[in-house]
Amino acid sequence: MDEKGFAFTPLTYLLIIPVLVIAISYGNIIDEASLIGSLIIGGDVTYSSATTLFSAMEKGANDAGRNSAYNATRAVIDDTGFFTSGTSKNYIRDKVIDQLNNHTVKTALEVEKQTGRQVYINNISINSYVDKPFNSGNVNITQSDPFGFYINIKGGIPIKIVQQDQVYELKTPDMSTYVSIEGLEDPYIWIYSKYRTSNVIYKYEYATIIDGEYDFYFDVSEDSDQNRLHHLWECLNGTDNPSTITPRPNYFPDPDGLSFFDRLEGKHTSNEPDEVKMSTFIIGDPLMEDHGGRATSIVDHEYITGIPAYYQLKFGNDELRDPLGSVIYFSKNYAEFFKFQNNYLSKI
Repeated sequence: MDEKGFAFTPLTYLLIIPVLVIAISYGNIIDEASLIGSLIIGGDVTYSSATTLFSAMEKGANDAGRNSAYNATRAVIDDTGFFTSGTSKNYIRDKVIDQLNNHTVKTALEVEKQTGRQVYINNISINSYVDKPFNSGNVNITQSDPFGFYINIKGGIPIKIVQQDQVYELKTPDMSTYVSIEGLEDPYIWIYSKYRTSNVIYKYEYATIIDGEYDFYFDVSEDSDQNRLHHLWECLNGTDNPSTITPRPNYFPDPDGLSFFDRLEGKHTSNEPDEVKMSTFIIGDPLMEDHGGRATSIVDHEYITGIPAYYQLKFGNDELRDPLGSVIYFSKNYAEFFKFQNNYLSKI
Protein backbone atom coordinates (compact mmCIF):
# COMPACT_ATOMS: atom_id res chain seq x y z
CA MET A 1 0.00 0.00 0.00
CA ASP A 2 1.50 3.37 -0.98
CA GLU A 3 0.77 6.89 0.22
CA LYS A 4 -2.03 7.32 -2.31
CA GLY A 5 -3.77 4.14 -1.30
CA PHE A 6 -2.36 1.84 -4.00
CA ALA A 7 -1.63 -1.76 -3.10
CA PHE A 8 1.40 -3.47 -4.62
CA THR A 9 1.50 -7.26 -4.86
CA PRO A 10 4.74 -9.16 -5.66
CA LEU A 11 3.48 -9.51 -9.25
CA THR A 12 2.96 -5.76 -9.46
CA TYR A 13 6.55 -5.15 -8.46
CA LEU A 14 7.67 -7.43 -11.31
CA LEU A 15 5.46 -5.59 -13.77
CA ILE A 16 6.86 -2.22 -12.66
CA ILE A 17 10.49 -3.23 -13.22
CA PRO A 18 10.37 -3.08 -17.07
CA VAL A 19 8.57 0.29 -16.81
CA LEU A 20 11.48 1.64 -14.79
CA VAL A 21 14.00 0.25 -17.28
CA ILE A 22 12.20 1.92 -20.16
CA ALA A 23 11.90 5.15 -18.17
CA ILE A 24 15.65 5.36 -17.75
CA SER A 25 16.00 5.19 -21.53
CA TYR A 26 13.68 8.13 -22.14
CA GLY A 27 14.62 11.39 -20.44
CA ASN A 28 11.14 12.89 -20.78
CA ILE A 29 9.62 10.37 -18.35
CA ILE A 30 12.35 10.21 -15.74
CA ASP A 31 10.20 12.29 -13.40
CA GLU A 32 7.37 9.77 -13.71
CA ALA A 33 9.79 6.92 -13.00
CA SER A 34 10.99 8.69 -9.85
CA LEU A 35 7.39 9.10 -8.75
CA ILE A 36 6.70 5.38 -9.19
CA GLY A 37 9.86 4.53 -7.29
CA SER A 38 8.88 6.79 -4.41
CA LEU A 39 5.44 5.18 -4.28
CA ILE A 40 7.02 1.74 -3.97
CA ILE A 41 9.44 2.91 -1.27
CA GLY A 42 6.64 4.61 0.64
CA GLY A 43 4.45 1.54 0.47
CA ASP A 44 7.30 -0.69 1.59
CA VAL A 45 8.04 1.48 4.65
CA THR A 46 4.38 1.50 5.62
CA TYR A 47 4.13 -2.27 5.28
CA SER A 48 7.36 -2.71 7.27
CA SER A 49 5.93 -0.50 10.01
CA ALA A 50 2.88 -2.76 10.30
CA THR A 51 4.92 -5.99 10.42
CA THR A 52 7.22 -4.44 13.01
CA LEU A 53 4.20 -3.80 15.22
CA PHE A 54 2.96 -7.39 14.77
CA SER A 55 6.37 -8.73 15.77
CA ALA A 56 6.46 -6.44 18.80
CA MET A 57 3.07 -7.68 19.94
CA GLU A 58 4.08 -11.36 19.72
CA LYS A 59 7.43 -10.89 21.44
CA GLY A 60 5.93 -8.60 24.02
CA ALA A 61 3.27 -11.17 24.90
CA ASN A 62 5.85 -13.94 25.34
CA ASP A 63 8.20 -11.87 27.51
CA ALA A 64 5.32 -10.48 29.53
CA GLY A 65 3.82 -13.94 30.07
CA ARG A 66 7.02 -15.40 31.51
CA ASN A 67 7.70 -12.37 33.67
CA SER A 68 4.12 -12.27 34.95
CA ALA A 69 4.15 -15.98 35.82
CA TYR A 70 7.37 -15.47 37.77
CA ASN A 71 5.90 -12.45 39.58
CA ALA A 72 2.83 -14.51 40.48
CA THR A 73 4.96 -17.17 42.16
CA ARG A 74 6.92 -14.53 44.06
CA ALA A 75 3.73 -12.77 45.12
CA VAL A 76 2.60 -16.00 46.81
CA ILE A 77 5.95 -16.96 48.33
CA ASP A 78 7.25 -13.53 49.38
CA ASP A 79 4.22 -11.35 49.90
CA THR A 80 0.51 -11.92 49.66
CA GLY A 81 0.03 -15.65 50.18
CA PHE A 82 -2.15 -17.70 47.89
CA PHE A 83 -4.42 -16.09 45.34
CA THR A 84 -8.13 -16.53 45.94
CA SER A 85 -9.88 -19.08 43.77
CA GLY A 86 -10.02 -18.16 40.10
CA THR A 87 -7.87 -15.03 40.38
CA SER A 88 -4.38 -16.26 39.47
CA LYS A 89 -5.06 -16.26 35.73
CA ASN A 90 -6.54 -12.78 35.96
CA TYR A 91 -3.46 -11.56 37.82
CA ILE A 92 -1.13 -12.92 35.14
CA ARG A 93 -3.37 -11.67 32.31
CA ASP A 94 -3.51 -8.14 33.77
CA LYS A 95 0.28 -8.06 34.22
CA VAL A 96 0.69 -9.27 30.64
CA ILE A 97 -1.60 -6.50 29.35
CA ASP A 98 0.39 -3.84 31.22
CA GLN A 99 3.71 -5.05 29.84
CA LEU A 100 2.29 -5.70 26.37
CA ASN A 101 1.01 -2.12 26.25
CA ASN A 102 4.39 -0.71 27.26
CA HIS A 103 6.33 -2.86 24.79
CA THR A 104 4.01 -2.17 21.86
CA VAL A 105 3.76 1.56 22.58
CA LYS A 106 7.57 1.75 22.77
CA THR A 107 7.80 0.12 19.35
CA ALA A 108 5.07 2.32 17.87
CA LEU A 109 6.79 5.46 19.12
CA GLU A 110 10.05 4.31 17.57
CA VAL A 111 8.27 3.59 14.26
CA GLU A 112 6.81 7.09 14.32
CA LYS A 113 10.20 8.60 15.06
CA GLN A 114 11.98 6.67 12.30
CA THR A 115 9.33 6.94 9.55
CA GLY A 116 7.39 10.12 10.29
CA ARG A 117 4.13 8.17 10.33
CA GLN A 118 1.39 8.38 12.96
CA VAL A 119 0.35 5.02 14.41
CA TYR A 120 -3.10 4.15 15.75
CA ILE A 121 -3.66 0.85 17.58
CA ASN A 122 -7.14 -0.25 18.59
CA ASN A 123 -8.36 3.23 17.56
CA ILE A 124 -5.94 4.92 19.97
CA SER A 125 -3.42 7.40 18.63
CA ILE A 126 -0.05 6.45 20.07
CA ASN A 127 1.67 9.56 21.43
CA SER A 128 3.16 8.53 24.79
CA TYR A 129 3.41 5.72 27.32
CA VAL A 130 0.16 6.95 28.83
CA ASP A 131 -1.63 5.38 25.85
CA LYS A 132 -2.99 1.87 26.53
CA PRO A 133 -4.15 0.18 23.31
CA PHE A 134 -4.85 -3.27 24.82
CA ASN A 135 -7.42 -4.21 27.45
CA SER A 136 -8.78 -7.36 29.09
CA GLY A 137 -11.07 -7.96 26.13
CA ASN A 138 -8.06 -8.39 23.82
CA VAL A 139 -5.98 -10.91 25.79
CA ASN A 140 -6.73 -14.28 27.38
CA ILE A 141 -4.86 -17.28 28.77
CA THR A 142 -5.38 -20.90 27.75
CA GLN A 143 -3.51 -24.06 28.69
CA SER A 144 -3.14 -27.45 26.97
CA ASP A 145 -0.28 -29.09 28.91
CA PRO A 146 1.02 -28.90 32.49
CA PHE A 147 4.29 -27.11 31.78
CA GLY A 148 3.21 -23.88 30.16
CA PHE A 149 0.31 -21.78 28.94
CA TYR A 150 -0.63 -19.67 25.95
CA ILE A 151 -1.05 -15.91 25.84
CA ASN A 152 -3.67 -15.26 23.15
CA ILE A 153 -4.19 -11.86 21.55
CA LYS A 154 -7.55 -11.73 19.79
CA GLY A 155 -7.48 -10.91 16.13
CA GLY A 156 -9.31 -8.02 14.54
CA ILE A 157 -7.57 -5.23 16.47
CA PRO A 158 -7.44 -2.28 14.03
CA ILE A 159 -4.08 -0.72 13.19
CA LYS A 160 -3.88 2.48 11.20
CA ILE A 161 -0.72 4.10 9.87
CA VAL A 162 -1.05 7.66 8.58
CA GLN A 163 1.26 9.92 6.62
CA GLN A 164 0.25 13.20 4.98
CA ASP A 165 -3.43 12.32 5.19
CA GLN A 166 -2.84 9.03 3.40
CA VAL A 167 -4.01 6.05 5.43
CA TYR A 168 -2.96 2.40 5.58
CA GLU A 169 -5.40 0.32 7.63
CA LEU A 170 -5.41 -3.34 8.59
CA LYS A 171 -6.54 -5.63 11.36
CA THR A 172 -4.34 -7.94 13.36
CA PRO A 173 -4.55 -11.72 12.95
CA ASP A 174 -5.10 -13.99 15.93
CA MET A 175 -1.80 -14.29 17.81
CA SER A 176 -0.77 -16.95 20.30
CA THR A 177 2.53 -17.44 22.08
CA TYR A 178 3.56 -20.27 24.41
CA VAL A 179 4.98 -19.41 27.83
CA SER A 180 6.97 -22.12 29.62
CA ILE A 181 6.73 -22.33 33.41
CA GLU A 182 9.74 -24.63 33.75
CA GLY A 183 12.33 -23.18 36.09
CA LEU A 184 9.77 -21.34 38.24
CA GLU A 185 9.50 -22.12 41.95
CA ASP A 186 6.34 -23.89 43.08
CA PRO A 187 4.62 -21.87 45.82
CA TYR A 188 2.37 -24.81 46.74
CA ILE A 189 5.35 -26.86 47.93
CA TRP A 190 7.03 -23.92 49.68
CA ILE A 191 4.08 -22.80 51.78
CA TYR A 192 2.44 -26.11 52.62
CA SER A 193 5.70 -27.71 53.66
CA LYS A 194 5.99 -24.87 56.19
CA TYR A 195 8.93 -23.16 54.51
CA ARG A 196 11.07 -26.26 54.79
CA THR A 197 11.04 -27.35 51.19
CA SER A 198 11.66 -25.46 47.97
CA ASN A 199 10.90 -27.03 44.62
CA VAL A 200 11.34 -25.78 41.08
CA ILE A 201 9.14 -26.98 38.20
CA TYR A 202 11.11 -29.21 35.83
CA LYS A 203 9.63 -31.94 33.68
CA TYR A 204 10.33 -35.64 34.25
CA GLU A 205 11.56 -36.68 30.83
CA TYR A 206 10.54 -40.35 30.57
CA ALA A 207 6.76 -40.06 30.93
CA THR A 208 4.73 -41.26 27.93
CA ILE A 209 1.09 -41.85 27.09
CA ILE A 210 0.25 -45.18 25.48
CA ASP A 211 -3.37 -45.90 24.49
CA GLY A 212 -4.53 -43.09 26.75
CA GLU A 213 -2.62 -44.34 29.81
CA TYR A 214 0.52 -42.88 31.36
CA ASP A 215 3.66 -44.91 31.76
CA PHE A 216 6.60 -43.58 33.78
CA TYR A 217 9.05 -46.51 33.61
CA PHE A 218 9.99 -45.95 37.25
CA ASP A 219 10.82 -49.60 37.81
CA VAL A 220 12.27 -50.69 34.48
CA SER A 221 15.85 -49.63 35.21
CA GLU A 222 17.48 -51.05 38.33
CA ASP A 223 20.62 -49.74 40.00
CA SER A 224 21.46 -52.75 42.15
CA ASP A 225 24.73 -51.30 43.46
CA GLN A 226 22.82 -48.42 45.06
CA ASN A 227 19.54 -50.20 45.88
CA ARG A 228 17.70 -47.83 43.57
CA LEU A 229 15.24 -47.78 40.73
CA HIS A 230 17.14 -45.54 38.36
CA HIS A 231 14.33 -43.57 36.67
CA LEU A 232 12.47 -43.10 39.95
CA TRP A 233 15.70 -41.87 41.55
CA GLU A 234 16.21 -39.40 38.70
CA CYS A 235 12.71 -38.04 39.22
CA LEU A 236 13.18 -37.81 43.00
CA ASN A 237 16.63 -36.26 42.74
CA GLY A 238 15.84 -33.84 39.93
CA THR A 239 18.75 -34.90 37.74
CA ASP A 240 18.37 -32.01 35.28
CA ASN A 241 17.72 -29.47 38.01
CA PRO A 242 20.49 -26.83 38.13
CA SER A 243 20.24 -26.44 41.91
CA THR A 244 23.19 -27.90 43.81
CA ILE A 245 21.78 -26.98 47.22
CA THR A 246 19.23 -29.73 47.72
CA PRO A 247 17.42 -32.30 45.54
CA ARG A 248 14.32 -30.91 43.90
CA PRO A 249 12.10 -33.64 42.42
CA ASN A 250 10.83 -33.43 38.85
CA TYR A 251 7.18 -32.99 37.92
CA PHE A 252 5.13 -35.49 35.95
CA PRO A 253 1.76 -35.28 34.15
CA ASP A 254 -1.00 -36.44 36.49
CA PRO A 255 -4.77 -36.35 35.83
CA ASP A 256 -5.32 -36.32 39.61
CA GLY A 257 -2.75 -33.59 40.22
CA LEU A 258 -2.85 -29.80 40.25
CA SER A 259 -2.38 -27.22 37.52
CA PHE A 260 0.06 -24.34 37.80
CA PHE A 261 -2.85 -22.02 38.56
CA ASP A 262 -4.21 -24.39 41.23
CA ARG A 263 -0.78 -24.21 42.88
CA LEU A 264 -0.87 -20.42 42.86
CA GLU A 265 -4.27 -20.62 44.56
CA GLY A 266 -3.31 -23.23 47.15
CA LYS A 267 -5.87 -25.81 46.08
CA HIS A 268 -5.61 -29.50 46.98
CA THR A 269 -8.00 -30.67 44.27
CA SER A 270 -8.54 -29.35 40.77
CA ASN A 271 -11.37 -28.58 38.37
CA GLU A 272 -8.93 -27.95 35.53
CA PRO A 273 -8.81 -30.32 32.52
CA ASP A 274 -6.81 -33.50 33.15
CA GLU A 275 -4.23 -32.69 30.49
CA VAL A 276 -2.97 -29.58 32.34
CA LYS A 277 -2.40 -31.18 35.76
CA MET A 278 0.89 -32.32 37.25
CA SER A 279 2.35 -33.64 40.49
CA THR A 280 5.73 -34.05 42.11
CA PHE A 281 7.12 -35.75 45.20
CA ILE A 282 7.83 -34.47 48.70
CA ILE A 283 11.13 -35.91 49.91
CA GLY A 284 12.71 -35.91 53.35
CA ASP A 285 9.35 -36.13 55.17
CA PRO A 286 9.31 -32.44 56.30
CA LEU A 287 5.85 -32.77 57.94
CA MET A 288 6.61 -35.93 59.89
CA GLU A 289 5.62 -34.30 63.19
CA ASP A 290 2.37 -32.97 61.73
CA HIS A 291 1.52 -36.47 60.53
CA GLY A 292 2.25 -37.91 63.95
CA GLY A 293 5.04 -40.03 62.52
CA ARG A 294 2.52 -41.84 60.30
CA ALA A 295 3.73 -43.18 56.94
CA THR A 296 2.33 -40.82 54.29
CA SER A 297 2.19 -40.95 50.50
CA ILE A 298 4.99 -38.82 49.04
CA VAL A 299 2.94 -37.53 46.05
CA ASP A 300 2.73 -33.82 46.79
CA HIS A 301 -0.99 -33.16 47.23
CA GLU A 302 -1.46 -36.45 49.10
CA TYR A 303 1.48 -35.73 51.37
CA ILE A 304 0.25 -32.20 52.11
CA THR A 305 -3.26 -33.44 52.98
CA GLY A 306 -1.89 -36.39 54.98
CA ILE A 307 -3.11 -39.34 52.88
CA PRO A 308 -1.84 -42.50 54.63
CA ALA A 309 0.53 -44.73 52.71
CA TYR A 310 -0.62 -48.15 51.54
CA TYR A 311 2.73 -49.39 50.22
CA GLN A 312 6.38 -48.78 50.80
CA LEU A 313 8.93 -49.54 48.14
CA LYS A 314 11.51 -52.26 48.65
CA PHE A 315 14.47 -53.47 46.66
CA GLY A 316 14.70 -57.12 47.69
CA ASN A 317 14.67 -57.00 51.48
CA ASP A 318 15.90 -53.40 51.65
CA GLU A 319 13.74 -50.32 51.94
CA LEU A 320 14.05 -47.88 49.06
CA ARG A 321 14.86 -44.41 50.27
CA ASP A 322 14.69 -40.96 48.68
CA PRO A 323 17.75 -38.69 48.20
CA LEU A 324 17.30 -37.28 51.72
CA GLY A 325 17.18 -40.73 53.29
CA SER A 326 13.45 -41.09 53.96
CA VAL A 327 11.49 -44.25 53.14
CA ILE A 328 9.44 -44.01 49.92
CA TYR A 329 5.71 -44.45 50.48
CA PHE A 330 2.76 -44.44 48.08
CA SER A 331 -1.00 -44.67 48.34
CA LYS A 332 -2.66 -47.62 46.63
CA ASN A 333 -3.92 -45.29 43.92
CA TYR A 334 -0.48 -44.00 42.96
CA ALA A 335 1.29 -47.35 43.25
CA GLU A 336 -1.14 -48.53 40.57
CA PHE A 337 -0.87 -45.29 38.59
CA PHE A 338 2.91 -45.66 38.39
CA LYS A 339 2.55 -49.36 37.43
CA PHE A 340 5.10 -50.62 39.95
CA GLN A 341 5.73 -54.34 39.72
CA ASN A 342 4.50 -56.23 42.78
CA ASN A 343 8.00 -57.33 43.79
CA TYR A 344 8.84 -53.69 44.58
CA LEU A 345 5.72 -53.11 46.69
CA SER A 346 5.45 -53.99 50.36
CA LYS A 347 2.06 -53.43 51.92
CA ILE A 348 2.15 -51.51 55.19
